[in-house]
Amino acid sequence: MRIFYQLAPFIKKFTRNSVLAIGIFDGLHLGHQKILKTVVTKARKENLPAGVMSFYPHPDGVLNHQKIKLIQTLEQRLECFRNYNLDYCLIISLNPEIASLAGEDFARLILRDTLQVKQVVVGQNFRFGHRRHCGIEELKKFGKKYDFKVSSLKPVKKAGHLVSSSLLRRWLEAGRVEEAGLLLGRPYQTRGKVVKGLGLGQKLGFPTANLQMKNEILPVGVYLSEAVVKNKLLPAVTNIGFRPTFAGQELQIETHLLDFSGKIYGQKISLFLLKKIRPEKKFSSAEKLKAQIARDVLLARKYFKRQQRTPGKPS
Repeated sequence: MRIFYQLAPFIKKFTRNSVLAIGIFDGLHLGHQKILKTVVTKARKENLPAGVMSFYPHPDGVLNHQKIKLIQTLEQRLECFRNYNLDYCLIISLNPEIASLAGEDFARLILRDTLQVKQVVVGQNFRFGHRRHCGIEELKKFGKKYDFKVSSLKPVKKAGHLVSSSLLRRWLEAGRVEEAGLLLGRPYQTRGKVVKGLGLGQKLGFPTANLQMKNEILPVGVYLSEAVVKNKLLPAVTNIGFRPTFAGQELQIETHLLDFSGKIYGQKISLFLLKKIRPEKKFSSAEKLKAQIARDVLLARKYFKRQQRTPGKPS
C-alpha cells in the first residue's frame, strides 16, 4: 500500500480510475470495515485500484478547535488499512486551502482533476465542503456532473447501537472496553514502549512492565488484558492510573504479565484491554494493595482458563 501525505499532481498515476473510500476512519470500527470491504470488492471486480482518503489530525480539532481524543494513533490506523489490501492511502491534513473549498470545488478539483477517481464509497452520514455544508445527495449530483460513481452505505448496528466513533470514544473513556470491543469487532488496542519504572510492582511481588503510550484514550482502571510480547500473546492484568496509594501525580500504565519473566525494557508492546474489573483505588497500606493485586491476578487466571485463552501468536 502506497501512502501519500499530500495531494500532488503525480499521485494520479496511482489513483486514476480507482475506487476510493473517504472518511476519518478513527478506530476502524465495524462501520468503517464495511466501507473498506465494499471498496476492495468493487475494485477487484472491475480490476481497478482500491484506495482510502483519511484525515489526520481530526478535522473538528483543526477547524473548530475541539479537543477530540483519537481512538487510534496514526500508525495503528495505517496498520489497519494495510490489512485490507488497499493499493493506496491518502492522509489529508485539512489546511485552510482545502477546508475552504466548497463542496462542488472539492468534487471537481480533488476527486476529478487531481485524483481522477472512478468511484467513491462513503458512509451515509458523510459531510464535506466548506463548513460541511454538503452531504450524500450533493455528492451524487457532483458525481454525475464530474463522471464518478457514488455509493453510500448505511451505518452498522451492533448490540442495539448504531456504530460510530463518537460512541466508541464515550465508552472507552468510561472504561467500557467490553462494549467498545463489540463495536470495533476486536479488543481495544494500545501500544507503547516498555520503560523503567520505580520497581513498585516488583517490591509487591507482582512485577510490571511500565508502558509509555502514545494513545490518547487511556481509561483509568484495572483491566484484564492481553499483551503481545516478542510476537506472543500473553495474559495480563493492567492498571491505568495515578498510583494513589503512593501519592502518584502522573498517569501510569503498568501491566503484570502472568507467568512471564525476562527483561523487555525498550521493546514495543501492543496491549489489548478486554474487561474492566475494578476502578483504581487508594489503599491504606502497601500490604492491602498487595492483597488486592493477588485477588486481581486470581480473577484473571480464572477468566483466561474459562475463556480457554492461552499464550501464543496473536491472530
